Amino acid sequence: MEGGKLWRVYFATANYLNRSVDDDRFHLAGHDEQVARIRLLAPQLGRRLRDFLEGLPQRYLAMHAAEEIVQHVEMASQLRANVVQTQLKRLRGDFALTVITNDRPALFATLAGVLAGWGMNILKADAFSNDYGVVVDTFVFTDRFHTLEMNVQEWDRFRKSFSDVLDQTVPLEQLARKHRSSVAKAPKVKVETCINFDQNSSSHSTVVEVVAQDRSGLLHRIAAVFAECGCNIEVALIDTEGEMAIDTFYLRVAGRKLADEECSQLKAALEVELES
Repeated sequence: MEGGKLWRVYFATANYLNRSVDDDRFHLAGHDEQVARIRLLAPQLGRRLRDFLEGLPQRYLAMHAAEEIVQHVEMASQLRANVVQTQLKRLRGDFALTVITNDRPALFATLAGVLAGWGMNILKADAFSNDYGVVVDTFVFTDRFHTLEMNVQEWDRFRKSFSDVLDQTVPLEQLARKHRSSVAKAPKVKVETCINFDQNSSSHSTVVEVVAQDRSGLLHRIAAVFAECGCNIEVALIDTEGEMAIDTFYLRVAGRKLADEECSQLKAALEVELES
């Protein structure tokens, strides 16, 4: 009972802090000063900057420094030449991967699946899209098997694998079989799965919050269920605390919130998937 009360407090707090993440989006009107600050850093971007920012959540602007935004605009400008743009960085003991591409069905699930296929453990992730359907997905992950840490020459192959899977040159299942670990460690702390739906925090999307035992491929499995149920992820806020995954998704179906019946069906599908 006490645990249930604690989760209700947590979700109420999380909803309050993130209540406008899907409503408060960048639009040119009223934000000229913000655009001007970035333009001072990279005046060559011109109209590309405004087009890229249009419709992105304000959270994106708050999370990324001006230098990073400039890099993202340049990456987005290269999508005609290469439809998947990736950037990999070392963050102390972890890694950060940014993927910029055009939105498509099951995109977030596929990206998470590629990371799981390489044996990476996702710690945090954010997914955003602008009004033109350009997606900016960022994953912070640990390299469990030290593949990238010990083999710098693997970085290019790792980045290329995202393009290979997205353009169906390499099946995701083949990548998963190649890198799958046969050893699964028993969790030290038991985390009970908790799935909550919120129709009030966002005026545009249905908010789905999933708390579950962190394990390899968890994010891919959750996002794959969304795709199977016809849900589009507008915003994803992913966090991991110890062995607890705390994931929040802003979902739409055919450009609208989920109906109550769709919420019930989605919850049932998630419960079945996460119990297996």
